[in-house]
Amino acid sequence: MGYLLKILNVFVLASIKYFWTPPYVKLLNLEFWETFLAVEAGGILGFIFYYYLSGIIIHKFLEHLPKLYCCTPITFQRRVDIWLDQFKERRRQRRKFTRRNKFIVRTRMKYGMWGIIILTPILLSIPLGAFLGKKYYERKRRFLPLMIFSIFLWGIISFILFYKFPSIFR
Repeated sequence: MGYLLKILNVFVLASIKYFWTPPYVKLLNLEFWETFLAVEAGGILGFIFYYYLSGIIIHKFLEHLPKLYCCTPITFQRRVDIWLDQFKERRRQRRKFTRRNKFIVRTRMKYGMWGIIILTPILLSIPLGAFLGKKYYERKRRFLPLMIFSIFLWGIISFILFYKFPSIFR
């Protein structure tokens, strides 16, 4: 029973923060193939789960936001209106093209979908990559299969790094 819980723990960790699961598995001293399959399945199924959950959250939240706003107390509505007015005023007064804005636009234009696909398993978390992919690249049919392939490939690379060359990380 304890071994099964450890595998389930690896599966859940892989669905959230994928790249740090192989070192965790190495610390637990689990069997290679079973944990490799648990990590790969956790990453891929976790991404698919968060991808479709993000779609539901984005679409349903935007759909129900006006209804939710009408049902809130008047004091809360006034606070939100004041905050929105202040936000719009600050937005009008600020400079349009700052260094940071240019960097963000340049990075998105240069790397775009491929940047999310490559960086999600190693730097970003699986839920964040799924949310960004659903928000910006929902209409691209290649995004989902390429992301699954990226998760699978990074799983192989990370297991090779942490199992075959453990002295690098000491």
